[in-house]
Amino acid sequence: MFADNIIKLRDFPYPYKAGLAICSDIDYCDSTTFRRVHQFINDRKTGLGLPVADSFFGIGQAAGQMAYFEKNGQTQSKDAELIRRAIAGGVIDSIHSWGDFNNNFPNPSFVRKVAENLNEDFSRHNLKIKIWINHGDSFNLQNIQARLQPYYSGDVLNSPFYTADLVKAIGVKFYWWSELLPWPLSGKPQNTSPYFWLKMGAITAKNLLRFFKKQKFNSRKINQILELTQPSFLGDGSMLIGFSRFSRHPEGIWASPTRDTLHYSLSKDVLDNLIRQNGFLILYTHLGLPMNWKRELFPDEDKNALIRLSEEYHNGNIWVARTVDILTYLNVIRHLEYDVREEGERTIIDILSIHDPIDGKRLPEESELSWLCFYTSRPEKTSIRLSGSDLKVQINPPDNSNEKSISLSGLPFPDSDSIDG
Repeated sequence: MFADNIIKLRDFPYPYKAGLAICSDIDYCDSTTFRRVHQFINDRKTGLGLPVADSFFGIGQAAGQMAYFEKNGQTQSKDAELIRRAIAGGVIDSIHSWGDFNNNFPNPSFVRKVAENLNEDFSRHNLKIKIWINHGDSFNLQNIQARLQPYYSGDVLNSPFYTADLVKAIGVKFYWWSELLPWPLSGKPQNTSPYFWLKMGAITAKNLLRFFKKQKFNSRKINQILELTQPSFLGDGSMLIGFSRFSRHPEGIWASPTRDTLHYSLSKDVLDNLIRQNGFLILYTHLGLPMNWKRELFPDEDKNALIRLSEEYHNGNIWVARTVDILTYLNVIRHLEYDVREEGERTIIDILSIHDPIDGKRLPEESELSWLCFYTSRPEKTSIRLSGSDLKVQINPPDNSNEKSISLSGLPFPDSDSIDG
């Protein structure tokens, strides 16, 4: 055994010190705006070269809303093919509920039919979607349980709006449980700023008040304050991994963020704090808003915020990735089981299993191990092995901690060409 070769899993892909995803709700976004936004953000030749994905509706409500079906819930819209290409190309990674039912209770049998039609069509095109994002107001009863929306009942077995079986059938493993936080989070929560502890005290006081008012269901759990993701039991007894999003807005975190408020949520102090805390941040926004054709796509201050993020990404400070990639990566590094042994002159890292909170103990798929990085003092003599086969590794020079490492390659970059008109 080479006693001097200590193997340790790196918290972030090499060489990054933090992780960030821009998680956009598709409300009011038409296909033209969708293309313009993502060609600017994603394109590596003419844009910023940021790997950012978006969401889609099953059916929409607003005129021009990009959605998979027309309002009858069964006829494919003019944007259905674009949505399929965007999913296959990695530019869409989330479904923003079966549909937009703001201000109008949907018919439960209609919601069920929309979900069935979408599952059938996705199966026909060999598509899956891993992230569900709760949408909208209390009229959207098709949503999955949320602390602040007790009437959401898409996961309650005896509810006429139950469709959780079809949520899971379409491939969903993660869901935004309608929680927003004003600070970034890490896998090892460490935040000693006075602001953080003031917020913790305020939340504790609110929870006590809710308890005395017999509103215990409305209390925020500690893990919802400190952890980016947590396994969550649904109303039907099954589980998904719930996640929280970050918001900063001059009118409060529950105000609707848009392209025009990115300079608040991606300000220099936010990014600096994220790096300093070695945190993860999943940003809540609506890249399709505001709807205004008489102006530039991004105001200068918001464009500059995106440029600043792009510089942090390309300079190796903040790992910018799609929401699904951040969530999958966290699930792997938190639950990975591996063994280290010597084989002649080589050190072997055997990937054994993932103790997946949703799927149980299992062998990971090679794609799930993307970006995985291990510190090793002998990178040229260290291998990562899965099911008896060596995986192709990249040897990295020392990082900011002056430690050497090896890593697995990442997934393909979101293909902005997939959404060309």
